[in-house]
Amino acid sequence: MRKVGVAIALLLWLGAAAVSPAEPLRVVATTSLLASLLQEVGGQRVQVRVLIPPASCPGHFDLRPHDVTTVSHSGVLFAHQFERFVDRIGDVAGRQVRVYRITVQGNWLVPRTYVHAAEKVAQILAQIDPAGKMVYERNLKHLRQHTTKLETELKARLKLAGVSNTPVVGSEMLEPLLGWMGLRVVATYGRAEDLTPAEWQRVTVAARRAGVRLVIDNLQSRANMGRELARELGAQHVLLSNFPGGFANTPGWESCLRENVRRVIEGVKGGVKRNNER
Repeated sequence: MRKVGVAIALLLWLGAAAVSPAEPLRVVATTSLLASLLQEVGGQRVQVRVLIPPASCPGHFDLRPHDVTTVSHSGVLFAHQFERFVDRIGDVAGRQVRVYRITVQGNWLVPRTYVHAAEKVAQILAQIDPAGKMVYERNLKHLRQHTTKLETELKARLKLAGVSNTPVVGSEMLEPLLGWMGLRVVATYGRAEDLTPAEWQRVTVAARRAGVRLVIDNLQSRANMGRELARELGAQHVLLSNFPGGFANTPGWESCLRENVRRVIEGVKGGVKRNNER
């Protein structure tokens, strides 16, 4: 009986060790979106540092001296496919840095895209930390279930608010997310510095023809173009964030998505009110 008790105690200890390692795996994420995903999948086994401020454009961000130190000390960097500095990270932070690019196409705020990225992250974490594989798989399963419920809830809210098929123009970086919300995207535009007079005319003509009610800007693009376009069209201007932390009280993926949905619903209501007052 004593041997059985010792064996059970050993199994319990091994299980606890698998759930709560003495030292968490220290990794660096380029964006707050990746950090949110790593934390959800990794749980207590992973400690995440973020490089890029959430309101900044990751495609135009460059490393600062203390960022190099952070990456070098960790030795593990998770990135998307659009950060320019990642290709030369080995030259500045040391060749020992392992870089994992999560190459998932589309907007990560769209639930199915986020889950796809989570699956890739879980596989990589299990390779780096085999002892935590069961933890990562369990957290991934929970993430899938929760994401499905959240999507159902938000889709119902959007439908109830009359968002479906509302004609909009918006930042090209947001197009997949706007489509997921049920909006009818009649035209998109890029960053202000890339916009030519011909492109401006193309967007405004398409917007007027479709009776656009919303112009939807991306916070990280740092452009006032959407506001100017909304003024010219007599439409409602809405600002969304592609990354958690861009707006107050949006520390993670879910809160960021919820805030974006709230802003679109308020924009649609404002657009309806404006049309009725004409």
